[in-house]
Amino acid sequence: MEPRREPSGIGEAERRDFVRQGREVLLSLGQRDLARRYGLLAAGASSREELAELLLSMLQSRHAG
Repeated sequence: MEPRREPSGIGEAERRDFVRQGREVLLSLGQRDLARRYGLLAAGASSREELAELLLSMLQSRHAG
């Protein structure tokens, strides 16, 4: 029997918490502009995966810039 997969949709409270934590990570790295941009772009994310991918892209852009 295959393991049951959780739906990838995310509730509003969980999304806000995920975004807050992502912004805190970026701010702790001194990336105020990226934290602001992450917060703005995260509004369009509808799943944990999209939020995680967005945060990773912000972290990668930190090294590219």
